[in-house]
Formats: sequence, structure tokens, C-alpha cells
Amino acid sequence: MAGGESAGLPTRRFSDEEVTAILRRASVGEVASDLPSPYAPTLNDLVAAAAEVGLDPGEVRRAAAVVPAEGRSVVDLAFGASDRRTCTARLEGTSLPGARQHLVRAAESHLGYKGQVVESDRDRFLWQETHLGGRTSVSVAAIGGATEIEVRTDRAGHYLGLWFGGLLGWAGLSALSPVSLPLLPAVLAFLLAPPLLARPFWIRADKRLRARMEVLVMALARAVEEGGPTAPHGGNGGAEPAG
Repeated sequence: MAGGESAGLPTRRFSDEEVTAILRRASVGEVASDLPSPYAPTLNDLVAAAAEVGLDPGEVRRAAAVVPAEGRSVVDLAFGASDRRTCTARLEGTSLPGARQHLVRAAESHLGYKGQVVESDRDRFLWQETHLGGRTSVSVAAIGGATEIEVRTDRAGHYLGLWFGGLLGWAGLSALSPVSLPLLPAVLAFLLAPPLLARPFWIRADKRLRARMEVLVMALARAVEEGGPTAPHGGNGGAEPAG
């Protein structure tokens, strides 16, 4: 499928927030001000506008296919972010490339970890890595005339490290405090202080992770559509581990 081809694109309309996210993914570090008119553009509108302002229409199509790793669960509300994230994309009218090493290269270069291919056949490719504190899986599967890409992360160990840092911070503050708390408030402080102290760091780490997951899904989408090598695209393509 050619990068500038716009025929047969989905006709659903995108909100202003979705347009901003799509253009951010398609052109990291750039802000496109010449948005299509009228408001609530279709993907055809975005592809045409991208060509006019010099963005790659193919990147816009792939960016629109990405379903970001957002979360609104109770865990997100309580701790600031979940320890598990999933980012997906569905590419209509594509099939898995025969050269799977390009998918491996994309995963390892964008995540910064070495992994292994767990499954690779005609209709499915599965790559996984496990590192201290977390793991990541990359799935690319041919389903119903399309290719579905899924990147899934689990960072429970990373959160435990931040929680322990919060515990040490609370212990240090308690040692410096001249006031001794009664038993019940002391127990509550012990339970609540570590996650509260870890929360801002965990939110920041989650934001970086979600951005890297989107970049990886875009790279995998390019590898699928081009059926060949894919290099890190945009500002930060490479070696910073996902965490």
C-alpha cells in the first residue's frame, strides 16, 4: 500500500483531540497548524492536509490506526498509572511480511532490550522480552483481511522499586520529625505515604512509556506495510529502555 494513497480510507470523523494525537504521532516534535476545514475531519481530509504541509501521508494513516495505551481504571486513579499497558493498531488490507527479522529489529531498537521470538508462522508473529522488574510482548497477527499489532507491557517490578523509594523517603521524614504519631495515624501513614511519594515519578514514567509504545507500534506498522527494514522514526527512536 503506497504511503500517499487515500482511496478507501475510513470515513469516520475525528475530534480535535484525536487530530492532535494523530498529528503528534505522525510527526514527533512538529505542530501542524494547517488543519483541514471544516472541523471533525475524516482520515481522507487529514491525509490530504498532511501532503499539503509536507508530512508523510502514510505516517498519518498509520498514526490514525493506533489505539493509544490510555487508562482510566481504578488502578490509574489510585496510583497515578497502571503497571500494565496495551497499545494496538489495525492495518486494513495488509499481511504479515515474510522477513520477520525486521519486526524483531524494530522491537529491540525501540525498547532497548533483547528478546526472543516465541512464535512465527504464516498468520502470527510473537516476540517477548523479560527484564528486571518487567516484561514486554509484541504480537503481529493476520486477522480478517487486516494485520493487528499489539504491544503489551507489564511493569509491576518497576512500581515496587518506586514504592520502596517512597517507603525510604517516608522513613527519613519520620526520623527527622520531632512529633511521634499515635498508633493508628502511624499505621495509616505507613500505608499511604509510599504510594503518595511514588505517584509523581510513576505518572512521569508512565507518560514516557506510553509515548514509546506508540512509536514502536508505528515502527511495526511501517515494517508490515513496507515488508522490509524499518529504522527508528522521529525524535527518540532507540535505546532508552521501556520502564
